[in-house]
Amino acid sequence: MKIEERHEFKKSWASVRKMFTDPGYFVKKYELLRCTHVEVLEQETQGDHFRIKVRYDQKPSVPIPSFAQKFVPQTISVTQEDRWNLKTATGRLTIDIRAMPMKIGADMQILDGEDRCTNVLQWTLKSSIPLLGGKLEKLLADDIRTKSAADLAASRTLLKKY
Repeated sequence: MKIEERHEFKKSWASVRKMFTDPGYFVKKYELLRCTHVEVLEQETQGDHFRIKVRYDQKPSVPIPSFAQKFVPQTISVTQEDRWNLKTATGRLTIDIRAMPMKIGADMQILDGEDRCTNVLQWTLKSSIPLLGGKLEKLLADDIRTKSAADLAASRTLLKKY
């Protein structure tokens, strides 16, 4: 399943880039989103390339139907890796949810304006579960859409300091 999200910021890519490459931003953002056990696992910058891997626990944001309760834990343990080519303003986000048979990722591209920019996220969700996989993908797409709005609000709040 594919979905698109657009995160619009009232600051340029230069300011958003500072935020997206600050490990403290990730910790503060996930704490604002009421995630627990937030930790930066890895971070590196090589030339124009930046990578960060963060782990956190969170609750699903949508009700879990009975068919999915076997696959979706009450507390979701997430490892997320963000990779950016800072020169081209393109990136890749991958999400690994422990004990869940899903592949989740998003290609990211910044559309930069004079005093604003937009992060366009092209999400791909793929379940390896026969028959129920499509329903699980739809459930997680709904969860991403719900969490995306909260993520954007937290990011906009934190962006004020950059």
